Amino acid sequence: MVLMLDANVIIGRETRYGTRVMIGDEMKYAQSGGGLEIEESYRKEGLGADIMMENVMSKEYELKMGSFFSSMMIPMLKKLKFMIIEIPQYNKLNNAKYILESFGLKSFLLRFGSTVANCGLRLLDIKNRVKYNKLKKKFDIKKVTTIPAWVEDIAVHDGHKYRELHDQRWFQWNLDHNLHGLPQDTQSFYAVYDKQGNPQGFFMTKERFEEEAGKWKNIIRGVVVEWGTAHEEVLSEADLNLMALYSFTPQVFHITTVSISKETGKQLKKMGFKPHGTHQMSFREKGGKQTDAGNPDLWRLRYGCCNSILY
Repeated sequence: MVLMLDANVIIGRETRYGTRVMIGDEMKYAQSGGGLEIEESYRKEGLGADIMMENVMSKEYELKMGSFFSSMMIPMLKKLKFMIIEIPQYNKLNNAKYILESFGLKSFLLRFGSTVANCGLRLLDIKNRVKYNKLKKKFDIKKVTTIPAWVEDIAVHDGHKYRELHDQRWFQWNLDHNLHGLPQDTQSFYAVYDKQGNPQGFFMTKERFEEEAGKWKNIIRGVVVEWGTAHEEVLSEADLNLMALYSFTPQVFHITTVSISKETGKQLKKMGFKPHGTHQMSFREKGGKQTDAGNPDLWRLRYGCCNSILY
């Protein structure tokens, strides 16, 4: 953790740690981090930029990467010669209770209104449920607490030039830990097999409680953070997202996923997902040199990049 002090008072901080990136067949270490925060009364003095500059000038790691940025951070990162990779993001409403609550409904009216509204959502979901039931006839979806060894091969050797090294240990650590440790904060991992017991893919999700999220209060959000398939033509990225839909608890307000695939994007929209901005990842090579790493098509991109699963 990097701290900024005014005398003996902490006025700013940033957490930093290492991650690993595969570039072709070569593994390199990269500096990542998060939690950049400046005490409110000091923000007009540009101290956030000072911490970022110290980060950039640090020679501990050849590569720098990050994600989960505020809108204020992006222009600063671009000036510091970070490549910003935009990953299309999609949201799907799962529980209307929080919307009705924001209109002031309480007690019986809230319970009754939520039941009616959520029944409507389930009716709109009939096509999804039919397709999901067809997938369950072809595949077994197993929730596991120990990451199977075969997951690493799918995640690490998927054909992209650039990919963060998500091996078995990385998945297990992210499955077992989160930042706040609240009872509502959970991670779940699902292994998918064909009916002969052969591994075909996986997906990983998280649920997080947020006391405040814009105009929403005390919500639980769900995110599809990781996935992979052994054969896209057998089990597609869209299929895995559909399977993931039915793994979340009913209390989840909305479900978020990402994909740079236009075909997957079309399928997500058919499932009821709506485009919702982008999930951004930054990447900087030594000296800020520009390479083909700025091309998102060359990356294995997931919501769970850098430290995004922990939050």
